[in-house]
This record gives sequence, structure tokens and C-alpha cells, in this order.
Amino acid sequence: MNHRDERYDGRVPDIIDNAYAVVDFANGVRAMLDLCMFAEGSRNQEEIAATGDTAKLEVFIPDGTLVFSPRVPLGAPKQVVSEHIAVDSVALNAGTHHGATYFQHRRFLDAILNGRPAEVTAEDGFRAVAMGYAAELSAREGRAVSMASLGI
Repeated sequence: MNHRDERYDGRVPDIIDNAYAVVDFANGVRAMLDLCMFAEGSRNQEEIAATGDTAKLEVFIPDGTLVFSPRVPLGAPKQVVSEHIAVDSVALNAGTHHGATYFQHRRFLDAILNGRPAEVTAEDGFRAVAMGYAAELSAREGRAVSMASLGI
């Protein structure tokens, strides 16, 4: 039991600043978001990991480290490859999310100016917001929420 349990009254705050969200996709893939908005003293503000059948890929921001760890047979030596990805100072100074916002805006502008489809569609954005809404609804109501129950 941590010190907060004694004071917790079961209500979800109006701003969720820390939570876990687990998403099960129809194809069997499972994703999890670990959100903590008050860990600004940590070494990296963002740690992203994807684990699949053949490997694990991790990204650490702002360190700029990319770690690739292929799965190996039991007892075999690990083959972890770590690489630093440099981010141009123009990108770092132009936006948030360690330059990601800059690159998103550049690619969107390029799509407009050159008549190409955008990499991220309005449908992608809609589904991302709906997924966040489902996660918040799940926290507030203490139950799993399906996208179908939201009409999606």
C-alpha cells in the first residue's frame, strides 16, 4: 500500500496526469501506455518500447538513443544494438516533442504544396482521440470500453 491509498476516495480527477491504458486490437496485438506527467526529473521524458515476435525496439527521448534487441534462443548471447540518433538543432528549437512537431509540420506542408496525401489522415486523428476518450471513460467508470460501444 502506498501513502496515497489512505486518502483515495475512488473518484477520478478532472485531469488524469498518471495512468496505464491497455488496448487490445482485433488482430491480437496489445499496446500499453504508461502516462506520468510529473516525472520531469527523470533522465528521459519519453520512453517508447515496441516488443514483437522477433525483437524489441526502444527509443529514449531526449537522450536520442535507439535500442534494437532481437530475440535470441535461450542461452545464446544477446545481440543488442544501441545507436544515438542526432536531431538537428533547427528541429529542436522549432517545436516540441524533441523535434517531432517540426517534422510533422514539414511533412504536412510538403503534402499540401506537392499535392501528395498526408502521412496521417483525419481518420487516424479521429481514431487516436477516440482511443484516448475510451481510456479516460474506462478510468472513470472502472470498466473495459470497446471502440464498438462508442460506435467506432
